[in-house]
Amino acid sequence: MRIMLTGAGGFLGSRLFIYYREKYEVWAPSHKELDFTREESARKAVQDFHPDVLVHCGAISDVGACERDPELSMRVNVEGTRYLARACKVTGARMIMCSSDQVYFRKKEAKESLEEYLRPHREEEHCSPVPVYGKHKLLAEAACFEEQPDSVILRLTWMYGELTEEEQRKGRRNLADMLEEMLRKGKSQSFYKTDYRGVTDVWEVVCNMETAWKLPAGIYNFGSPACGSIYEIVRDTMEEFGAEGLVEALEGSNGPRNLCMAPEKTLYAGIHFLSAREGLEHYLKDRKNTSLSGKR
Repeated sequence: MRIMLTGAGGFLGSRLFIYYREKYEVWAPSHKELDFTREESARKAVQDFHPDVLVHCGAISDVGACERDPELSMRVNVEGTRYLARACKVTGARMIMCSSDQVYFRKKEAKESLEEYLRPHREEEHCSPVPVYGKHKLLAEAACFEEQPDSVILRLTWMYGELTEEEQRKGRRNLADMLEEMLRKGKSQSFYKTDYRGVTDVWEVVCNMETAWKLPAGIYNFGSPACGSIYEIVRDTMEEFGAEGLVEALEGSNGPRNLCMAPEKTLYAGIHFLSAREGLEHYLKDRKNTSLSGKR
């Protein structure tokens, strides 16, 4: 089986490449080998390699960067996706697009109760995202289906996992990394009570990708079924380690933000994700045990 992977230099893409390169023929072109914002480059790359599956992780995923340069975001996140999907249609490859929970980021309406606003999002609901990144990911999803109806769209949560030395040098952080530091140093940290979203171990996403590319075409919430705010998730997680006192609450000035997803459709397809709290507890316990083993 031939897998083409874009964005292999990123957090998810790099781990997908490591995991699947021993099992399949995987091509992860560099930017010099593939500029998918140019239609001819995208078409030639897909036709020359002729993959069975194209997993598209390549994107500008920095929300702030997309706000600062929406034209670049449109070119990379929307048009680049369109060109790859179009090439997949020609060659008969399946298109697996990595989308985002940011498509669900909308403001609470005045007439809407907090309970209504905080309901976990489902794939079939109408989306009206606020951030440029969310808007462009939604447009990219539509472009996928327009160009290659046999596409699978995976709406991903915020992900975490052990960082490489290079990622650490670049200053990359994630939630699990922050919690591990809190436990190691006894350091307090503040988290928003108004920020509701899922967080998922990146390796859960990686290991489930093989099943994902066999799914019927459609959109899937692909990550942890979150329940509660980031503050509540972190507090409940740290309570397992007797360190809940390190978790401080922050009130958001812009009101609540709900990115929580309901992954029942994914679960029905046979793909299970741990809840945000369960996943973080597992990760931190594994890291603690690894650290203790290393000291012996």
